[in-house]
Amino acid sequence: MQTLKTAGYFALAAACLVGCATFRKRPEELTLRIHEESSSLLPAETFQTVEIPHTEVKLAVSPFPVLTERDVQAAELYDTAGGKAIFLRFDPHGTILLDEVTTRDRGQYLVIFLNKRPVGSWSVDQRITNGQFLVEGDFTDEEAKKAVEALNNLSEKNRR
Repeated sequence: MQTLKTAGYFALAAACLVGCATFRKRPEELTLRIHEESSSLLPAETFQTVEIPHTEVKLAVSPFPVLTERDVQAAELYDTAGGKAIFLRFDPHGTILLDEVTTRDRGQYLVIFLNKRPVGSWSVDQRITNGQFLVEGDFTDEEAKKAVEALNNLSEKNRR
């Protein structure tokens, strides 16, 4: 009988610990997606049209990203004349993908999305083989800071 009571107390304690953990504040989730330009002559289901912020440019992009936040190894804030930018270092897989896309898509655009919102584009004018990419775009310094923090937290979590 005493063993049953003790087991009940342990079960109650475990339930309390699990319950407390579910109410703990989680770090903000962030999505980073880099899409390549696609041809608008293809069937409509094979591309999405995106308007680049602060420009009149509308681009057709592939609905499937070539790089995501899971490919990021590290992120840093980077000062530019226009404000903060996000300097990305990709993991080996992301480095290979960045090399491939910048080789294949010369003269086309890459469109960068943060949290499903297009924040900028980059005209592919050179091959990037070192896995490093600077994201300058339509976000505030505070948004850039939060994005860097979230990307580094996710990267740390993925390395475990």
